[in-house]
Amino acid sequence: MQALPFALFIVMLELTAGSFVSLYLLDLRGDTSRGFVVFQGILYLIFAALTLLTLSNFASPASPANYGLDAGWIQAQGPLLVIFTLLLLPWNVLLWRDQPAQGTVAKSAKKAARESLATRLAAAPPVRKARFAAGALAAVVGIATLFVVAMGYRTLAASRLDGAFVVVALLAGGLALGGVMTAMLLGHWYLNTPTASGKPLEFVTVLLLGALAVELLASLLVGPATVHAHLQTTTVAPGTTIVTGNGGIAISTPTVSATPNAGERQIATQENHQAPLGQGAMAWLQFVMGLLAPLVLGAVALYLTRGRSFQSATGMLYLCVSFVFLGEILARGLLVGPIFG
Repeated sequence: MQALPFALFIVMLELTAGSFVSLYLLDLRGDTSRGFVVFQGILYLIFAALTLLTLSNFASPASPANYGLDAGWIQAQGPLLVIFTLLLLPWNVLLWRDQPAQGTVAKSAKKAARESLATRLAAAPPVRKARFAAGALAAVVGIATLFVVAMGYRTLAASRLDGAFVVVALLAGGLALGGVMTAMLLGHWYLNTPTASGKPLEFVTVLLLGALAVELLASLLVGPATVHAHLQTTTVAPGTTIVTGNGGIAISTPTVSATPNAGERQIATQENHQAPLGQGAMAWLQFVMGLLAPLVLGAVALYLTRGRSFQSATGMLYLCVSFVFLGEILARGLLVGPIFG
């Protein structure tokens, strides 16, 4: 349970940074409903605030090196997360101020689908250019925050390429988790606007599938944990036997109890039960339910989206969100679990 706050912080950061990056890319395309972008902008600002609270209250170790983490990188995660959260404020303000003229929303979406990004940026009003610049800066800082955290935690599994695959898996996991959240909410938005173009949903679903594929490959190459458990001094009774295995820890402690006959003693043994699931089973759950299942569901959602079956596609994406969340929590729990013994 001690690993849960650290795993929760990483998953929250993945969700926040990945969600904003996917939303910003949709905003750059210019063919997504403005109402959806405004709503998501507020929601992801709340996500960022919750992530910051999680870090400050639960997942900020005083001595990262004692947990096997890279202290140089970990020290930068807090300031970067604060900057990322603060940058979302001006981006949201500029988004609210960038009001399109009445009757031009549908025309602008169709025009954006035909024109290149450079052409649209050149013709954009100053407030829109400022919004895109603020969004780009926020997206870069969000990715940098996730990268810094990945570098700090890579030492927990640094057996291959000094933990490079841990970094790739975390970055891809952020895009996958953020992408599936944005895709699922966009699918719900289509229920109110069924005549809207399906291209934005196709785009973010492809982004999700690509990120999941990269994360799957990186996760297969991460390798075993290399961190040594944080040393703690524990006083045990004489004769105590501690057996550690993949299924958990079994402790046998002989205790002395008085018998009715004076001068006689009887030895009793107490044992803890083995954990029902070991790390190997958890790893299988991560790969099967957290990566392979959402890949299949995402592919089905993409097929349904291209057929304009938005309601069915949204149902697939809803399931996909649950599986991706489960996979990320398991993956990050398995990553940070060894530092607590």
